Amino acid sequence: MSKNHETPGDNVGSAPRDRADLGERTRTILGNFVAPDLSSRPSKPNDNGTTSSGSNLDAAKILNAEYSPKELAKQGLFTDRTANKTEGYLEVPKLDDKSTPKISVEMENLSKPSSEKPHFVIAKNGQIEMLGDPETMNAKDIRVQLDRSEGQIYPTEEQKQSADKLVKYLSERIKENNPESLKSGIEISDSNSVLPSETRNNPELRQSRAADMTPETQESVGRMNRFKGTRGGEMPMGNTRDYFPKREVPRQANESDRQAAVKESVAGLFNPDKASPYETIRKSAEGDCRVGRYGFSGRQIGNWLSGLDLGEPPDPAKIAELIKQGKLPKGFTADSVKKLQAMANKMSSGESPTKEDMALLPKDLQETMATQMVGKLQTTLGDNPGAIAAGMMTGKPVTEVTKADIETPTGRQLEEAGQRLFDIANARQQSTDDNDKLQWSADGKVSIGNGKWLSGSAGEAFVAAQKAAAADGVTIRVNSAGRTYEQQQYLYENRGTKGISRTVALPGTSNHEDGNALDIQNFQEAKPYLQRYGFVHGDGRGPIANDLVHFKYTGKNRSRYA
Repeated sequence: MSKNHETPGDNVGSAPRDRADLGERTRTILGNFVAPDLSSRPSKPNDNGTTSSGSNLDAAKILNAEYSPKELAKQGLFTDRTANKTEGYLEVPKLDDKSTPKISVEMENLSKPSSEKPHFVIAKNGQIEMLGDPETMNAKDIRVQLDRSEGQIYPTEEQKQSADKLVKYLSERIKENNPESLKSGIEISDSNSVLPSETRNNPELRQSRAADMTPETQESVGRMNRFKGTRGGEMPMGNTRDYFPKREVPRQANESDRQAAVKESVAGLFNPDKASPYETIRKSAEGDCRVGRYGFSGRQIGNWLSGLDLGEPPDPAKIAELIKQGKLPKGFTADSVKKLQAMANKMSSGESPTKEDMALLPKDLQETMATQMVGKLQTTLGDNPGAIAAGMMTGKPVTEVTKADIETPTGRQLEEAGQRLFDIANARQQSTDDNDKLQWSADGKVSIGNGKWLSGSAGEAFVAAQKAAAADGVTIRVNSAGRTYEQQQYLYENRGTKGISRTVALPGTSNHEDGNALDIQNFQEAKPYLQRYGFVHGDGRGPIANDLVHFKYTGKNRSRYA
């Protein structure tokens, strides 16, 4: 059991120390973990666009687990706020409960009311406040919250260092006070992926995650969880590159922007090896193998093969035709088909494919397979990018995935994270060369006035065009902008009636539903301003003869992040 140093005469090791000596030793160990006054220090920008006061944390030093949280608070290394909290602020388990505590870390805007009350709060400058002493309270879920501003996605560097130090300290205290934890490991919940990977992957810590998610997928879900409650903001577009593995194959001729963004969502959730995404081989939580940029399972590969008209046995003539159609890579033979099916069977039984096996899944074939699987899941699950990505992550053959698979607790987490990844991928496509900021609102919408809206970059671009036009005395008059599926359906069912054009796209196919299309009353006058900020007249193939008011946002270089 750890010693709690409560009086000047307590021993540290075998030699008695006075209070001043103890304080000096502790501060030396901690490297002035919390500065006594950070308010006068100059602010500096962080990678999330916020600013915070500097901190003199020493990343090479750690909190010393010899001392209890109460002792560290007495030494000024934690700011003690426990006296300010009323009785009942934090739940106190039964004192005879000997179960091992867990540690939960998350980001939260602490100016907003929350049902989850923390034991520790880490301010943006790295200062740690103790709101409840977990050892005095016999806490079973020690909660650590990193304060964040509206729109802040990334913790500050000071917060990350402090969180890492605090978790290591708490885990050491738990091990000393709960010997049983040495057998099973200490459970850590890091729902926002705040902690460095080396801490989360420490064998003495047990990452709390859904039983059917790999650590890599859980990390991706954690990143997307940071968007919860942000209520909008912006971050450098460059920061989003960490969310997606590099795509090394150009877009296919029949691959739409939306399909490409959904595929990015799948790849982002699987989170393959960054250095070689297409060569990734990984065991799933279910025990089978998943491979490639999109985490194909053996069952998915076998199902995809069975959907091709190959003949039985595989017919070389049919294979040649599929190669001509771009559905199989050049050089594929009947023998290749047999070997790929054998590889799929091997993966399903948990056996890892060899390097020679992986040569049967070249990069261009992986892209083709992913496009086709996404298309089939769209038929089953609807035009819901998050659900499609979650469906791919099940590892089930795409013909067997149902909506029930997405309605499980894990399915809902994957769907939510997949939708955020899709939104980010879509914004990356639409980013202009001169605007390296990703901007968002709570629901991804940007108001353009009069109750109308556009999505993300399209909305920001229109606002810029609107301002430029106004500077020249021109008012851009918007007839219609973003629409919901239900609004599109109403227009389609009532097309040609009073006030509604005869030209209305089928629900589910309109650019207006993606929030990147406008109908402009004074289109000729507005055209130069809209074109300056990334809109094209028409749908990208030129003006539409019977719908000349229509403009679509494409950005200056849509393939920039493809």
